[in-house]
Amino acid sequence: MECFVQPRILIIDDSDFTVIHLEGLIGGDYQIEHRGDGESGVAAAMADPPKVILMDVEMPGMDGYTACRLLKKAPATQDVPVIFLSSHAETADRLAGYEAGGEDYITKPFDPDELSRKIGVVLRNHRQRRELMQHVNVATSTAMTAMSSVGDIGIIMRFLGEMVGCLDFPSVADCIMRAMQGFDLDVALQLRDEDESLSLSREGVCSALEESVLHNMASCARIVDLGSRSAFNYPRVTIIVKAMPRDNPEHYGRIKDNLATLTESVDVHLRSLSRVKAALRRGDTMLALLQRSMATLKDIETRYRTQRAASSQILNALAFEIEDSFISLGLTEGQERRLQDTVRTAIDQAQAIYDQEVESDRLMRSFSQDLETVLRKEVESAAAPIVEAHSTPENSIELF
Repeated sequence: MECFVQPRILIIDDSDFTVIHLEGLIGGDYQIEHRGDGESGVAAAMADPPKVILMDVEMPGMDGYTACRLLKKAPATQDVPVIFLSSHAETADRLAGYEAGGEDYITKPFDPDELSRKIGVVLRNHRQRRELMQHVNVATSTAMTAMSSVGDIGIIMRFLGEMVGCLDFPSVADCIMRAMQGFDLDVALQLRDEDESLSLSREGVCSALEESVLHNMASCARIVDLGSRSAFNYPRVTIIVKAMPRDNPEHYGRIKDNLATLTESVDVHLRSLSRVKAALRRGDTMLALLQRSMATLKDIETRYRTQRAASSQILNALAFEIEDSFISLGLTEGQERRLQDTVRTAIDQAQAIYDQEVESDRLMRSFSQDLETVLRKEVESAAAPIVEAHSTPENSIELF
């Protein structure tokens, strides 16, 4: 069962009679502590702040107004409510108490009900102000966190937009470093794939030791804490933050969330770049094969033409020899004409075959040229930077 502790009231008054009277009025509801002058009262309040101070105005040495002003300047007691006790009821006296920082003003002799009521009101108001300040602090902290989160989102959105146009490791690394500057983080990073690797820090090229650490981290868990450092790992990228704000859990958590998102985005982008590079290599290989095919077809076409000319010369020479032999063969004119027609037909048929082969070669060459054009366009399209259809001006995102 929770034990109720009575609120403690400090009475600063040089009159013992007044103190005894007050203890009789409110001693049953509150713990009473007494000091007989302003100096000792201020010292006691600062050493152990009470819930309420009942302050006499007229005391030898330091008066109540001066004591109150000192209490309101001290961080330990500036929020402790002070109720002035005085035999003077003039407006000027009340204004003096208000200007000194008093919470209320009660004239002597005291009305028991009024005194109890005013102490209760002061305590309740003080408690409500304290609760309100706690709510304000929570709301302020929440608002600051929300504004920081909006700023972080703006940095990530800008980073993702810029990374779309990064088609090699150096440009991707520069994009990451700009984002890290936005987060005010000092990092070292490594990008890697099957063909190459790039390690960078804010100072430029990484040292041999730093590069080996980055390389070894690639096989570790997604997020690894190393003292004041944290490493974020994906198959194609590792980012090590050199000074994590462990003394600020909220900021520390935001950095982990943001860096995990950013690192994963980089890994996805590098995976896409690897596929583009593989497609480009395949395209280059096919283009080289097509170029060899074109050269071979041109060589075949040249040989066809040479062979056709040679064959035509041979057949024409054969035709002339046969015609010269007609005299010695004793053929009739009709037989000679039929034999000549037969030879000429054979020559024309042989030439027609060569013509068909040349036409086949021309069609094959035309097809190869069309295929080469299509493949070249595909390769150029794969290698071209990606341009967003709707570009967003840099200052269109309001960052806090």
